[in-house]
Amino acid sequence: MPEAGRIPVQGRRDPFTPLFENSLAALLRDPASVGGSTVAVPTGGAPLPVTQYADGRSRINLGTGNYLGLAGDPRVMAAAAEALARYGTSTSGSRVLNGTTELHLALEEELADHYGTETAILTSSGVNANVALLSTVCGPDDVLLVDGHVHASLHAAAAASRGRAVRFRHNEMDSLARRLEDADPRAGVVVVVDGVYSMTGETAPLDRITELCARYGARLVVDEAHGLGVLGKTGRGAAEHLGVLSRVDAVTVALSKSLASVGGAIMTSRAAAEGIRASAMPYVFSAANDPASVAAALAALRILRAEPERVGRLQDNCALLREVLRANGAEPIAGEGAVIAVPTGPEEVTATAWRRAFDAGVYTNAVAYPAVPRGKGVLRLTLMATHTEEQLRRAGEIIAESVAAARALVPVPA
Repeated sequence: MPEAGRIPVQGRRDPFTPLFENSLAALLRDPASVGGSTVAVPTGGAPLPVTQYADGRSRINLGTGNYLGLAGDPRVMAAAAEALARYGTSTSGSRVLNGTTELHLALEEELADHYGTETAILTSSGVNANVALLSTVCGPDDVLLVDGHVHASLHAAAAASRGRAVRFRHNEMDSLARRLEDADPRAGVVVVVDGVYSMTGETAPLDRITELCARYGARLVVDEAHGLGVLGKTGRGAAEHLGVLSRVDAVTVALSKSLASVGGAIMTSRAAAEGIRASAMPYVFSAANDPASVAAALAALRILRAEPERVGRLQDNCALLREVLRANGAEPIAGEGAVIAVPTGPEEVTATAWRRAFDAGVYTNAVAYPAVPRGKGVLRLTLMATHTEEQLRRAGEIIAESVAAARALVPVPA
């Protein structure tokens, strides 16, 4: 292989230069630099409320999507082990060839039943669920109206559609209404939002969004990756929480959070699903989910449906941590999900606050640009139903102290 940075022909620009000069890549290459250790911290065990990390220390874990605490549940692990023994490590093929097992069909059937849709489609990731759906809707004269703060995969998926992707201001209904009003009355329109926004924990005002979609004849797609198992009486997400699930045209989820596995799914009508299965690249040309991960997700879904009280415990934990943070001077961004964002500001403050909390025994996610606007960094906290009150009170106090100390240590321009 040619060495990095070598120009193949004298005088020709190297098209790999953007890779070599990427600032985040430089940070990852030098983990000792300021803030460098805030990403890709290796663990030494399952993502439990108290998780062991590769440095040998155990910390209160507020940085995982294991919302229902099922990633270490013996029933989920046993289901995965049984599938591994029966089906092997891989399907070794796409769903349209040899990659479908009885487990895939059972999980699709039970996800559709859970959401009250005609069918569901499994994909190899939550990202691929979004790409499979949005890349196959709309013609050249149609438009996708996308909330500016949706997950990056939704922006990429909308850009892959033959329709024109147009952003509207985050959670601002006047902005969405103007975009709907400006759309060609003959054009097909798809509105795209997150149920729960992954970096801040804010929820979409789906009651108002569904009203606008009905008024203008638009389809609605909701990504419930961070809503499944978190909001709603039965854990179906923000759309259930706000009583509008039946008015959503397609729901996408990630299996890597509440369902303690890996993969994604689309819940929609049978007719729409047939079109996706026939034409979506992530479905037709990607290897199917490995059987062990499908079995784990299926077991977790059955536990969620049989034990909806887990959702209540998670919501109680979220309310408790928000209360502790406020009481200690670290007011979080308003939201209802299991993502709680504590504002930190500039990257240097975010990195310093993360390090202090990490050293004091709490693992969080340090979030900076481009995941959030420049200078609007946050410590992102994600909770589990299995956290104890003592753990959350201690963690909330440490985080609040860490943010306050970081702000005092790092000069912030006026």
